[in-house]
Amino acid sequence: MITARFTLLAALLLVACSSSEAKKPGLPPAKAENSAPAIPGPPASSKTVGTNTANQGTTGRFIGTALPKHMAELGPKMSGTLSAVMVDEGDRVRKGQALFRLNTQSIQLNVSSADAALAGAKIARDNAQRELERQKVLAEKGTISAVVLERAESAYTAASNGVNQAEVGLSMAKRGNTDSAVYSPIDGIVAKKLKSVGETVTMMPPTTVVIIQDQSVLEVRARIPEVALKTVKEGDMITAYFTALEINVPAKIVRVQPTVDPITRTIEIVADIANKEGKLRPGMFVEVELKPPVVDYVDPPLPDEAPGETTKKPAKKTSKKKDAP
Repeated sequence: MITARFTLLAALLLVACSSSEAKKPGLPPAKAENSAPAIPGPPASSKTVGTNTANQGTTGRFIGTALPKHMAELGPKMSGTLSAVMVDEGDRVRKGQALFRLNTQSIQLNVSSADAALAGAKIARDNAQRELERQKVLAEKGTISAVVLERAESAYTAASNGVNQAEVGLSMAKRGNTDSAVYSPIDGIVAKKLKSVGETVTMMPPTTVVIIQDQSVLEVRARIPEVALKTVKEGDMITAYFTALEINVPAKIVRVQPTVDPITRTIEIVADIANKEGKLRPGMFVEVELKPPVVDYVDPPLPDEAPGETTKKPAKKTSKKKDAP
């Protein structure tokens, strides 16, 4: 009986020891003594992974903005008060058309003053000339010294210079009368009128009175990734999608800017869009795709290109043969 109890107790102790050893965490596998540490290698190439990176940066749409090709901010050529503004916002103007004019009352007074100064200078010159001639006669008779004659000659020279100076002053005063009016340097539309009749404007610092925009050709400016420089070049046709109008318009790249932004790693491209009909407006949001467009809207082409133009082949003339008798 006692032997059976000792046997049962020994069996229980053996089972308890086995379960405790099974709960102990395992140790890491032993390393070889001369094994070298693993060195990370280069990332897998696109050929190995199977992804094509050739078109990365050239696909998708890039944000751009439509701007006028030509724009002029016009101010006065002299300081003064506006007496007339002959245009309003939205008006179409032609090159050489008068836009606004300054009050010319003070200018007319300056012209009159310069004219009177010129007349006085001419009288002084004539008097100096007569005095010089008289002194020359006396000098020939020997009644005056050479010093007196030299003084008369100097007075005549100074009076002649005074006439020249008065003529320049009169020319400047008359030019001020001409500069009182400002004319449009380009064909376009009055985008903004910033001043009205009666307001004072200055030449320095310059005061902008009207802004003229030539909207017949718009330029789209967009920034694209630098990787796109592999395929993008001047003269390429791209797609400009105007989200507000939901139309695709062909655009021609006319300039790729010479520098890349080192922060964003992008470069700006400029593309021209014909807009003779005026359907597109400056400031519109544009999405640019670097691929030829599927055209939804075509304006009359630019002078040096014809986007979307299809050449028609002349029809062949067919001659009917007469039936033989």
